[in-house]
Amino acid sequence: MSASPPHSPNRSGLLSDVEKIFGDERDLIASRLITEGGSKPLVIENLKVRRRRYTHDPVGYSASTNEPFQEAPFVSTPLDRYRKKVSIVGCGQVGLAVAFSILNKEICNSLVLVDVNGERLEGEVLDFQQASAFAKRCTVEGSTNFDVTRDSNLVIVTAGAKQKPGQSRLDLLDTNTKILKSIVSQVLKYSPSSPICIVSNPCDVMAAVASKIAKDLPPGQIFGSGTVLDTGRFRQLIASSLNLDIRSVTGYVIGEHGDSSLAVWSSVQNGGVKLLPPGNEPGDLENAIHSEVVNAAGVVIAKKGYTNWAVGMACAEIAEVVLGDLRLVLPVSTCVRGYAGVAEDVFLSVPCVVGSKGVIRVFDLELTASETALFKKSASTVWDAQKEVWDRM
Repeated sequence: MSASPPHSPNRSGLLSDVEKIFGDERDLIASRLITEGGSKPLVIENLKVRRRRYTHDPVGYSASTNEPFQEAPFVSTPLDRYRKKVSIVGCGQVGLAVAFSILNKEICNSLVLVDVNGERLEGEVLDFQQASAFAKRCTVEGSTNFDVTRDSNLVIVTAGAKQKPGQSRLDLLDTNTKILKSIVSQVLKYSPSSPICIVSNPCDVMAAVASKIAKDLPPGQIFGSGTVLDTGRFRQLIASSLNLDIRSVTGYVIGEHGDSSLAVWSSVQNGGVKLLPPGNEPGDLENAIHSEVVNAAGVVIAKKGYTNWAVGMACAEIAEVVLGDLRLVLPVSTCVRGYAGVAEDVFLSVPCVVGSKGVIRVFDLELTASETALFKKSASTVWDAQKEVWDRM
């Protein structure tokens, strides 16, 4: 004998938003399964009380119960499964590269995309749902509304306006500040405890703006992707030049994710050996390597029009650290007021311990005098851009 469909009072309020097929909680289950890429006819068939039988519930040993066996009305409910959920806001070239990289890393079982262009988004979601057949189980959903991001474990924001011909950087900052204000409020409405990683450029300023918009969140819950990518490029150049695996090279690029960043040569080691002898200042060789890092994005943009795959992989690395609470040290963008003498509420990249709550701790690098001066200069550069919108918020 089949069991009647179960009903959970705490979910009843959600039923009003879904298509009426059965008139009970199965409508919510059907909606979820279809949204995640299921075939509507098969989903409906499998939720019927009288349906094709090809599974049964686990059976207890014979003496464990006197109750007659009752089969659940569905194979498995999507409403109660444990999820590691990542939501990506903005589905341009960068957002899609982030999604693709995360899907291939197989680090979450729920991937959500949000974008204002509903038609294009629907196509991208369908494409990703079909691609997920070749990865470990991960559902992919998309919407123009933020309710789909509910209970995310990480939200990555790549949305933002592109600079138009003749538009000043300040005008672009004003535009993106307005966009970010609406995004952050919606994200926190549905995932108030989720770490938020800001990738939208200029990411240091945008991370600071997002943090001020959010106001009372714990420090570190909002951070920028920062120089994770720059540091990766830096280490890759050194490792490839010396024919080493990149894991043999340690060292950081800190400061702005941009032209005023600095390579901390005093921190660079290969196999535990400092690349620059203690007390020596970077010379033409070191400056040439850092210039390659700074100009890397420009070279790619000149050839293909945009960058996406490298930043996608960098964000997937951040996502893996957050979802796994790995406590890995990454140079993400966080508030550096008081760091190396910086006085303003500016966000820059420094080595941080990153975990499930975002930035947990910040490492105090022992910078040389010249590195300290360059870090302060980077802070001044970012603050000059940030202060114009900061005081008007």
